[in-house]
Amino acid sequence: MNQNKIGVFISERRKAKGWTQNQLAEKLGITDKAISKWETGRSMPDLSLFIPLCGLLEITLNELFAGECITDENIKEKADEVLMEVITNWLGNDKGKLKAEEITQKNVLEVQNISKIYETESNSVLAVNDVSFQIAQGRFVGIMGASGSGKTTLLNLIATIDKPTNGIIRIGGQNIVDIAEEDTANFRREHLGFVFQEYNLLETLTIYENIALALTVKETPKESIGQIIQSISEKLNISAVLDKFPYEVSGGQRQRCACARAIAVKPDIILADEPTGALDSHAAKQLLSVFVMLCKEYNATILMVTHDVMAASYCDRILFMQDGEIKATLNREQKNKQAFFADILKKIELIEGESHDVFEIVNS
Repeated sequence: MNQNKIGVFISERRKAKGWTQNQLAEKLGITDKAISKWETGRSMPDLSLFIPLCGLLEITLNELFAGECITDENIKEKADEVLMEVITNWLGNDKGKLKAEEITQKNVLEVQNISKIYETESNSVLAVNDVSFQIAQGRFVGIMGASGSGKTTLLNLIATIDKPTNGIIRIGGQNIVDIAEEDTANFRREHLGFVFQEYNLLETLTIYENIALALTVKETPKESIGQIIQSISEKLNISAVLDKFPYEVSGGQRQRCACARAIAVKPDIILADEPTGALDSHAAKQLLSVFVMLCKEYNATILMVTHDVMAASYCDRILFMQDGEIKATLNREQKNKQAFFADILKKIELIEGESHDVFEIVNS
């Protein structure tokens, strides 16, 4: 975005309303020095001020970001152009693309015609309805959908926390639907890694001990544990906090500890349930970059449930759920993160039948 152009536009619109800088500042509840900085291109309005500023100046968000009034005949083209500008500024200038050889890996997860029906005294609820998909090794796949769409239920079925009513789920070639109830805990320990929204770390253990516990439970040789933890912690930039307790480090560091714990045991697949939900935007981007790194450098396979478009834009593929069904899929292919973000927005609009304001998506 051209900050100087936006500043000039704000100045023009303010003057057209017949207001001084001080009068506009009073209406927004800020100082006139802030208005002066905007209009001279030295700073941009805070996110919280975009909507009230547009309302006062009688302009749209697209016009504010473009720094000019947009005529009706140019609105679609200009809106798309502004959208990509906002996305690039927000996500960063990501040029990353998938390598062709990464697309031919064997399938780690195979879900075939899975359904889940919950019976109550008064009715039956079809939570997951005839869902099928596969995930190849080394891929980062996201499941998106509104609350009640069935995405968390589907994740629980894959995690052996719940059992499907019908269908087959294979992880590493094994049909987990056939696993006896008393053997599910052992299967999870041997084959699955988990990253939850609330970290699920033991507060009485240090970061090092939390990671070591997972390795000990899996009966990793004692002489290998220290080397494994040191190597992974360096990759995840948590070496400096290994001797601290979870309550002594930031949310982002706790979540990266959870990632280290998950990848250390070399699971077939890592299941992540809204992993960025408790993080600020900076920590969320760091965590998602860690996920991408784990896929590329450790050949990890990750399935992530999320409602966040920003988080989804880091994935290789998105499954869109609605009413218990997968309504659509979207592959990133050779697109960069910004283009994939825009595609995700468009796909959500198509599925839900309504448009989403760029500012609303970004700010959430």
